[in-house]
Amino acid sequence: GWILAVGIVAVVLGWLIIKWLYIGPAERKHDTWIRECLDKQALKRNGSVNITRAQPTLTVPYKAIQIDLSLIENNDELYREYTYARFRTNLFADKEFKILRNSKDLLLKPLVFGTRLELRDEKFAESYIVTGNDGSFVNDLLTQEIRDKLFAQSFHVKFGRRIDSSTLSRERGWLSVFTQGMRAGDEIFDGLIETAILLYERMEALNSRVGSH
Repeated sequence: GWILAVGIVAVVLGWLIIKWLYIGPAERKHDTWIRECLDKQALKRNGSVNITRAQPTLTVPYKAIQIDLSLIENNDELYREYTYARFRTNLFADKEFKILRNSKDLLLKPLVFGTRLELRDEKFAESYIVTGNDGSFVNDLLTQEIRDKLFAQSFHVKFGRRIDSSTLSRERGWLSVFTQGMRAGDEIFDGLIETAILLYERMEALNSRVGSH
């Protein structure tokens, strides 16, 4: 019995030493790099970086909304890690949808819940799974420019609850542009923010069209 106990203690100590020597410094270096990328975006876009739920979050003001850019870490389930840009709006509060990039990787393959929507763009539909409660609205929302942005960087979009909220949550009005994995850098951050802005602009345009009738 004592041999097994000593063996377990040795394994635990070995893991702690490896983590202290190698994993810890690498994680801190990665966290520092993420913060530097967010600070750079803050200067570029007149935003600010604050700590939210132990993660640095960039907040960028844009017209009537504030766009938050951050990362969701999940060491237990890596496929639940995301990098996202999101905002909350009162526009089209009765709508909800998901636009999810399909994947051949079983871990990354999206789980489909809700009513599957038909898209006018057949090529886009081959690569994306779209669900929601108003197919006409989603098709009008997805301009060629937005579809190109999503396709080019394999972004997903969700409108309704936040991507990290409980399925029991009754919150609505959150639009999230996100990608799986904790990714950072000018290209990914620019892409997420710019796609979020394009979607908000399109929602404003559709809202103005509805109001004019």
